[in-house]
Amino acid sequence: MLDLTSFNMSKILVIEDEKNIRDTIADILVLSGYEVECVANGKHGLNKAIQIKPDLVLCDVMMPEWDGWETVKEFRLNPELYATPFVFLSALSTMQDFRKGMNLGADDYLAKPFDINELLNIISSQLNKVVLRKKLNHIDSNKNTQNALNDFKIKIKEKTKDFFDSLERAKMVQKVILPSHSEMNELFPEHFIFYLPKDTISGDFYWARNFNGIKLIAVADCTGHGIPAALISMICYNMLNITVDQYGFRSPADILTKVNELLVEFMSAHHKNYIGDGMDISLCAILPSREGSGGVLQYAAAKRPIYINTEQFKQISINEKNLRLHENLNGQILYEIKGSNSSIGGIDSNFEIQEQVFEFQNGDTIYLTSDGYADQFGGNNDKKYRTKNLKNLLLSIQNMEIKNQGQIMINEFENWRGETKQTDDVTVLGVKL
Repeated sequence: MLDLTSFNMSKILVIEDEKNIRDTIADILVLSGYEVECVANGKHGLNKAIQIKPDLVLCDVMMPEWDGWETVKEFRLNPELYATPFVFLSALSTMQDFRKGMNLGADDYLAKPFDINELLNIISSQLNKVVLRKKLNHIDSNKNTQNALNDFKIKIKEKTKDFFDSLERAKMVQKVILPSHSEMNELFPEHFIFYLPKDTISGDFYWARNFNGIKLIAVADCTGHGIPAALISMICYNMLNITVDQYGFRSPADILTKVNELLVEFMSAHHKNYIGDGMDISLCAILPSREGSGGVLQYAAAKRPIYINTEQFKQISINEKNLRLHENLNGQILYEIKGSNSSIGGIDSNFEIQEQVFEFQNGDTIYLTSDGYADQFGGNNDKKYRTKNLKNLLLSIQNMEIKNQGQIMINEFENWRGETKQTDDVTVLGVKL
């Protein structure tokens, strides 16, 4: 009978160059009943692994001498360590990073900052596979080990493919909730949309509705990116629809206040450790005049501004502290109205959304954005693009057709980003009124 008592104190090797993180992980694992060895880089990690034969390896990616990618390759080339479960713990959390790690031979990938329970569950799962593999080897000692490993890798590849296939299907589902091209063209004949998720699915979304001539338009940026942010975006999108369809709100400030109430209530009821995940959003209600020339625009926002290009700005009710005027050397002018300081879904007890109102003329242009464009790293010095450059860009394209403006913004973003990984989800919406 196979003796599994040795697995009661499994040996785990932690390869991490940051001492504080390394010590924290070690403390967590020791308290959970594991034997732990720690090293500061991949080269020392391989030597230590050859010496102690760990049951599992936890490894950072960005390290001196050997990074995580080089380390896992060296582990998989060593016959004694080839089958040792290898789990990445890294701040690199894009789908490309996940795919690269799995393709190089990692058994799992956990993004920092990680949840302790999730880490322990992954370790338990990987160690259970080790136990099962030893059982199978004991039952059939003549089974070819290499074939068993190949079968295991095939299953891992199948699981990985299933995961990415699921993401593609989720992308299709998320795309369905966004206003279609025909809906946007009917509501706003002259507009552009630059919508670029960081990963397959997005925490950003845009939203538009028409109620008896009142046109509502919004751009929202939910907490984080990837799968968690995409799930929150679906919830927030639904809350917007419930607020206008079931509660009948049409005022942007009233809508956002009710959405905040619904979101906090929903998340608190279903998530005991809720810490305020939600969204930043800019929302406009456009009320054309009966004469057909211009009208009134009501604006409310959570931590997102609105930019307006107009030849004659006429405010009706605007907090002067939130109003900014930007002008370039060519005399082109861009108005900026800042949103409220509260986030939708936040746990701030002082939640407050202000509504600000101004007149618009036919031909005026408004711009709504998430923070992804300005936060993108790139350029010669690999720095953020910044809102200052975004405003200058909006100023420089004022005399262009709206569709051309959108293409210029796309080209500028891609040129700035270059070979740098995308930092966040990006949404920019321009509407000619």
